[in-house]
Amino acid sequence: MSGNLKIYQEYGKKIEEFLRPLSFPIAIKLIQNESEIPSNHKRPKSDLKVQTFLCQAFKMVRSYGWTMAITEEDINCKLARSIYGWDQMTEEANNFANQFSIDLYAKDLETSNKFSKHLYMLKKKCLGLVISPLTRTKVEPDVVQIYCNPGQVTRLIQAYLYMEGGVLDFTSAGRVGSCHEGVIKTIQTKKPQLVVLGNGDRVWGGVEDSEVMFSIPKQKIEIVIKGLEATHKAGLRYPIPKYMNYNPGFQKAFKDKANARAGGTIVREN
Repeated sequence: MSGNLKIYQEYGKKIEEFLRPLSFPIAIKLIQNESEIPSNHKRPKSDLKVQTFLCQAFKMVRSYGWTMAITEEDINCKLARSIYGWDQMTEEANNFANQFSIDLYAKDLETSNKFSKHLYMLKKKCLGLVISPLTRTKVEPDVVQIYCNPGQVTRLIQAYLYMEGGVLDFTSAGRVGSCHEGVIKTIQTKKPQLVVLGNGDRVWGGVEDSEVMFSIPKQKIEIVIKGLEATHKAGLRYPIPKYMNYNPGFQKAFKDKANARAGGTIVREN
């Protein structure tokens, strides 16, 4: 095992220690050839006998702990195939996507057309992706994804801004979250993204209603870890401690009934 892999695995352990996510943080690497695929991996088409959506693969890795390799032959999501360069984004394909959105994501064609201007497309076609649990990753990630609740993502934002300052800018369309904003946009902007996961991630990717996702590009992973450590030491924690040092109060009518029924279990005021 390379020293670099051990570093990323330690980052994964730090994330699990400080955030306690319910699923594994995952490492995602874009690959250009088969030689970059590690041993002991699974492939949807050859091993599971299905074609999947990318969000399904993310869910399997973060839930089962598998390392998965995904290539063009494994994916049947039209949008993912286009933005990853496996299918050419022709005018016909673009028109199909815009027509599909009408009365679903957009009120009319003009409104639907506006979304395509905000798509991030891979500038260089890749063979595929390798996805691995971060704490035992078999690849050096281009992106780390952490699926979490709003309290946990608050800590990640605090950690990043502790180091970088300012505010976290992100955009959301309520769709194409994990494969688009959570990978391609994260890589191309070189900035972490708070991803509001949409219908695809929830219907096919198994994301719970309580979950959001935070994606971190390779260049910022160490920064986020250092920020987590520093803010944790300063007293910002997860679970976020609730202030409990106070005397509980009751509405007057409830208080009278409670005192009458308590049989001495509530201390009466003098």
